[in-house]
Amino acid sequence: MSPIKRPSYLRIDALKELGNIGSAHAITGLSELLNKRIDVSITNVDIIPLQIIYTLFNGPESMVSVVYLEGYSEEFRGMMFLIFPNPEAQKMVELATGIEIPSLLPSDEMSLSTLKEIGNIMCGCYLNTMATFIGRKIMHSVPQLSMDMLGSVMDSILVDLSMESDYAIVLETAFSFTKDKCNGFLFFIPTSESIDTIFNAIGVE
Repeated sequence: MSPIKRPSYLRIDALKELGNIGSAHAITGLSELLNKRIDVSITNVDIIPLQIIYTLFNGPESMVSVVYLEGYSEEFRGMMFLIFPNPEAQKMVELATGIEIPSLLPSDEMSLSTLKEIGNIMCGCYLNTMATFIGRKIMHSVPQLSMDMLGSVMDSILVDLSMESDYAIVLETAFSFTKDKCNGFLFFIPTSESIDTIFNAIGVE
């Protein structure tokens, strides 16, 4: 299978617009979930080789909180990830709940549930927006959450997808609660067939 070609600026613009529309839909869902005003913006969009995902963090040993799910349809398959470095994940929980926590622990079920639901809404809204763009229904799996070193998480999740995927669509995401902000990364890792399906559907060469 041939590798995915680096997209043109026109394709990058199309992906950014898709991300912005998806985040706009997520604002409503997150605001209802948290019962407070929240703004979600996509500050940067790019397509990067899978192997350089780690450079966006402090290497594969970085401790992160990852919410992930799989999206699938005819001629479409990919993994969605919402990734927070652990300090940002803790901040996200505190901003969302209004409760300070001394540290984010795997045993803290309330905090993990909060992160998982935020990831579910963000990833789900992105996939729903993509479904509208490509004109087909996209199903997705139940969201999962993992707290571990980034390399361990990504290797275990992508073990059966790595042979089909060379690139990731990365959307740097900023969550704003009044004056407070929290930053994370939303990734979509599609198969080669899926990336062609997206651009063919929206008519971008």
